[in-house]
Amino acid sequence: MPKNILPQMPPPPPSPKKKKVKVSWMAVLFVIILTIVLIILGERFIFDLNQWFNPAYSQYSGGYPVYSDSYYPTTPSSANYDQGDYEMYRLLIHTAFAIPILLAGFLLYFWLYYRKIESPNKIIAWPYFIFSIWMTLHLVVEAFYFLIEQYEKLGIYIVLIVLVGLLTWLVLFIQKRWHQKHQLQA
Repeated sequence: MPKNILPQMPPPPPSPKKKKVKVSWMAVLFVIILTIVLIILGERFIFDLNQWFNPAYSQYSGGYPVYSDSYYPTTPSSANYDQGDYEMYRLLIHTAFAIPILLAGFLLYFWLYYRKIESPNKIIAWPYFIFSIWMTLHLVVEAFYFLIEQYEKLGIYIVLIVLVGLLTWLVLFIQKRWHQKHQLQA
């Protein structure tokens, strides 16, 4: 058979394949266990922080007023706290713990995923990242509860407006990612 001398299209270039990072199933199991332990540790720690540093804790013992015969302020300098004071101190103490945890979780995640591109230790960022997100969600729920309890109608409006903003942002973010994944034009 004669050789075809007509110009032909070159074959398409091979599609670049992403290298999948291999992760041991044992490592995944330990990451799950580590995440659970971190969450339990964090919840216990914020409970203890409130007990140690909340000046209204002795009067409200975890949210309920303590009425005893031995506790009646006798001097003008004795502090008398109400439920709102207790809740505000608790929120401030939990914020002082959760915000640095959130920053540390993000820094660890971005350092391992963007500075150490080929590191096999990337998996360790996930439990700390999930833990920081959990503590932040705990703080947000607690702040919403505080707003609703202390400011009733205004608190409900604030919570609903924040939720509307957050959900709007999430829809836009997910839709943008979906368009990027499927290479669609906007």
